[in-house]
Amino acid sequence: MTAAPAERPDPYRTDEHSGPRTLTQLRAALSAASPADREQFEQELGELELNSTEEYETLIRSWRHRLVMRTNPAILAAVAASADPTAPRYTSEEILGAQGAGR
Repeated sequence: MTAAPAERPDPYRTDEHSGPRTLTQLRAALSAASPADREQFEQELGELELNSTEEYETLIRSWRHRLVMRTNPAILAAVAASADPTAPRYTSEEILGAQGAGR
């Protein structure tokens, strides 16, 4: 029997177990990536209700996602390619082909 190939993580999605796991780690990662982002994060964090864990979870999730969007090489390459005026452009029909028919 052979082992199944390792599952490749989707670079366009954040996983609850990847990236910064604590508030301290998130602050450090934001500081390294963008001091302006760290400042904005701290401001938003300071505006939250102390008793609202849901607000904290939402803010942390949002900023972890933003960090991935600003630091993942595959995402940065895709953004750069999309801004290239010489890159080919495709319609949704061209991309979806027969799959998109009838939608």
